[in-house]
Amino acid sequence: MSPIAFGFDLSSGLPSRAKGLWHIERTETLVHGNTTIEMQKVWNVCLDARADRALHALDVHEQRASVAGLGQICEAPQFAVEGNDVSWTMRCPARRDEARVSDIRHITTFVAADRVQAETVIVNRGGQVQSQGKFVARMEHLGACEGGMQPGDMLLMHWRINDEETLKARQKRTVYSEIEHYNHRALVISGRAR
Repeated sequence: MSPIAFGFDLSSGLPSRAKGLWHIERTETLVHGNTTIEMQKVWNVCLDARADRALHALDVHEQRASVAGLGQICEAPQFAVEGNDVSWTMRCPARRDEARVSDIRHITTFVAADRVQAETVIVNRGGQVQSQGKFVARMEHLGACEGGMQPGDMLLMHWRINDEETLKARQKRTVYSEIEHYNHRALVISGRAR
C-alpha cells in the first residue's frame, strides 16, 4: 500500500501506539461569545504503524478544516517530540484580514503502553470572531482488533452534543477517509478546491 500524503511532514521520531484496537473518548468545548457547546465523541479504531501515523495527521487536518470557515489557511504544523510527548503548533492567518488569526497547539502524551491522552487548544482572535475551543482525548488500548476490522478502520460509537445523543447508529469510517474528508472540506470552504 502506498504511503498516504498528509500535505506536511510528520516527525520521524513519533512514539507509536500499540497495534490493535484503541478506544477513544474525546470531549470538545467550544466557546463563542456567551455561547458554549459541549460535544463528546466515542469511537474504536484499529491501528497498525501506518494507521497510527495517520491518526496523528488526522488531528491536524480536522483543526485546519475547523478554521477554514473563518477564511483562514493554516501554515504547516511545527512538530516537536520530547520524551513521551508529541506536540505541534499551527498558525492560521486569515487571507483577507491580517488582524484575524487562529493559533492552535496540541500535545499527545504517551502515559503508559496502553494509555494515551491528548489536548488541543485553538484560539481565534482579531476581527469579529473571538472564540476558543478545547479538545481533550483519552485513549485506551483494548487488545486485538475486532473481527472484520482492518488497520485504519474506525467505528463511531457515540456522538453527543450538550449531553444529547445525536448518533442514530454506529458509523464505520477509516482514518484515511476522515483525512480526505477534512482536507477536502478545508479546500472547499477556503475556495481552493478545483
